[in-house]
Formats: sequence, structure tokens, C-alpha cells
Amino acid sequence: MIKAVIFDLGKVLIGGDWKSVHDKIAKKLKMPLDKTVSIIQPIRDEWSKGRINDREFWQKLEKKLDRKLSPRFKKDLWLNDYIRKRKDVKETWKIATELKNRGFELAILSNTTPPHVKANRKIGRFKRLRHLGFKIIILSCEVGYRKPESKIYKITLKRLKLKAKECVFIDDRKENIKAAQKLGIKSILFENPKKLRKDLARLKLL
Repeated sequence: MIKAVIFDLGKVLIGGDWKSVHDKIAKKLKMPLDKTVSIIQPIRDEWSKGRINDREFWQKLEKKLDRKLSPRFKKDLWLNDYIRKRKDVKETWKIATELKNRGFELAILSNTTPPHVKANRKIGRFKRLRHLGFKIIILSCEVGYRKPESKIYKITLKRLKLKAKECVFIDDRKENIKAAQKLGIKSILFENPKKLRKDLARLKLL
């Protein structure tokens, strides 16, 4: 019996992606976007596990690039871009409200970085999500693991005090879905709110 629904944050509950920040850095460096992303990605993965802080992220990036970026350019780049570009996916929030009203527990499991956590707190988004019913919010940079590592799913299940078979997980990335399924968690690949509603109805959750 399903007792909880676990939501990813980015692209599921909050729109947008990393592209705008990557574009800004690529333009500043006068480098192709794909090359810029390939350099940033492994450093950002460390950041999203809480293994490095903001200053260390830029230090590692500058070392990899063998050049310095101005303090003015770097200052709050990730935070400010997130606040400007990342808006609530209102229809998904509505679906979450309906699930809560039907008695399901709600949780969030997100790969994220400290400036994005700070941004969500600054604009009151986490407060609104908790008010909606998301009592459990697991953030990769706070627990030291990121999807699709199995440990972060196990942490989520432990916090929920539920078994894998009692949960449904929603995420927009196939590798994260597959990792959850390996643990026995029913999973839905998120494409858009309309399809999510159909998938939840198919599972008789809506």
C-alpha cells in the first residue's frame, strides 16, 4: 500500500534548469557551451554533495580553466539567477495538494547546491512547501549523497519511516528513476504535469 509520494524539486516542482548560468559563464570565458558544461559538471557534483563550499567551487573552476574570474561576476551568480529564473510549477503543486488531501505523506528528494538552498529559503519557497505538506525535504548538499546513489534514497525512506514498496518517486531523469526502482520504489518519469496526473491516476493515487 502506497503511503508517501516523493517529489524531485528541479523541473518537477520548480521550473528552469542550469542553462542560463552555464550560458553566462561560457560567454564570459568565450568558450563553447558544451565545453564549459563538461568542465563545470564534475565540480558542481562535488558542490551538490556538500564536499566543497562556494569559494572552493570557484577556486576549482578557475584552476581547471587556468584563469581568474572577477569577484563581481562570481558574487551570488548562482543564487541570483535561480531567484530570477526558477518559478513554481503551479500545476504540480496543485497535484501535491490533492495527494496530501487524499492522505499521502509528501517528501522532496533533490540534488541541489548551497546557493540554491539559500535562494529557496530567502524567497520563502521551502516554507511554502512545508505549509503545503512536504514535511520531509532531503537535499543532497546537506546529506552528502546525490541521486542516483542508493544511499540518498535510503536516507529518504529512513526519514519517512517507510519501506520502499510504500513509496512512489517522481523525477525527470531516467537514471534517478532506475536507481529508485532497483530499491523497490515505484517510480514515475516526469515529463509534464498533465502526464504526471495520468500516471498517478493509473496507480490509483488520484
